[in-house]
Amino acid sequence: MISVQNRRLRLNGSKGLVGIALVLLMAACTPKVRVLRGSGTTPPPKKEVPSEDKDKKEEVDTDTKEVDVNNIALLLPFELDKANPHAPSTEDIKRSALALDFYQGFKLGLDALAEKGTNFKVNVLDTRDDPAENTRIAKLEQVQDAALVVGPVYPKEIQVFGFNASLEDALQISPLAASMPSEFNLPNLVTITAPITAHVQALAARIAQQYQSADVVILYQTQDAASRQFLSPLKAEVGRLKKDIKVVEVTDEESLESSVHISGKNLVVLATTNKYQISPILAHLRKLHDELSYQIQLFGHPNWAKLEFDETDGLAIFRTCITTSYYVDKGRVEVRRFDEQYRREFGIPATEFAYKGYDAAYYFGGLLAKYGAAYKEHITQEEYRGLHNAFKFEHNPNWGYVNNAVFMLQYRSGDFQPL
Repeated sequence: MISVQNRRLRLNGSKGLVGIALVLLMAACTPKVRVLRGSGTTPPPKKEVPSEDKDKKEEVDTDTKEVDVNNIALLLPFELDKANPHAPSTEDIKRSALALDFYQGFKLGLDALAEKGTNFKVNVLDTRDDPAENTRIAKLEQVQDAALVVGPVYPKEIQVFGFNASLEDALQISPLAASMPSEFNLPNLVTITAPITAHVQALAARIAQQYQSADVVILYQTQDAASRQFLSPLKAEVGRLKKDIKVVEVTDEESLESSVHISGKNLVVLATTNKYQISPILAHLRKLHDELSYQIQLFGHPNWAKLEFDETDGLAIFRTCITTSYYVDKGRVEVRRFDEQYRREFGIPATEFAYKGYDAAYYFGGLLAKYGAAYKEHITQEEYRGLHNAFKFEHNPNWGYVNNAVFMLQYRSGDFQPL
């Protein structure tokens, strides 16, 4: 069992790995209960209690502790069983980076709540990215007694843990995986990262909104899995939203040229994530636009946000739009404040996983603080604008709660930015 106290922990680079390793190893040998408390809070002075009232006082203290302490189990793949805690290698640090960054962001999220007066007990458990270890962890007392379970993060871990954990009132939070929740069929699972269906619905709504009678929607089909997974449901969703919309599918330059309209807009959707396939298609679209004066509006796959584009690709010319479930606006006051605190605490800039850790802690910890054991009844009503995304959950009795909030980004000034 690992308990995390609300003290500033210097967890930077290799020192961070050593710090986490020692905390985990020591706590595994000598379990302790520690509570996250706001830095400005001080415990009340002790009072002498008559001997005849001691038994009654101990009973009251026990009851109070059960009410005041919100138990959270945080399950992350540190994989410390593969690392040397005394002299971690570069490979050891890389292996633990995702878990460490998420943990550090999560800690700051609970710190922010603790400063408002809410205390938490957090048990941090190393899942090791190993199904067998997740089976073992699922049966631990620290997990069974938790009011909230955050993790595991990888799909295979989520499935094994969820199958073996007997969580009655607690929810299992999937903080990072973008897998379809229907793959797991866990009724108490909460999927934070919007699945592909949410992106399809958002993009279809955008296309239907822009479409006019002289326009045509062109789905450029390629043979990769990303394209097939995205375009088929998109076609169905667009048709559902607007019955009279004209949709054509093309597979090469010849079919593209025979399908474009000179009189209206050509709303082209290209869903491959293979840059070697994207580049020649973009070149042909530029030819149609520059030399033949076709109006082209381009829509891409959500993962285009992770690809490198330059001015010659023409994304700005096509006013290219994509959906995303991750965008950090560095100009926001909340983001700047978090960045400064993260660098001050840990000596390094915040990463994607640190932002996600903070948002998971602040949102779900806030629900616990506000509603106690009944927090899960309010997830679909409590929306949240976080550092990296919004949370807007819908409930399905078969696969739990799913976040359907996504942003629409447009390419301009050399990057994808919010519309």
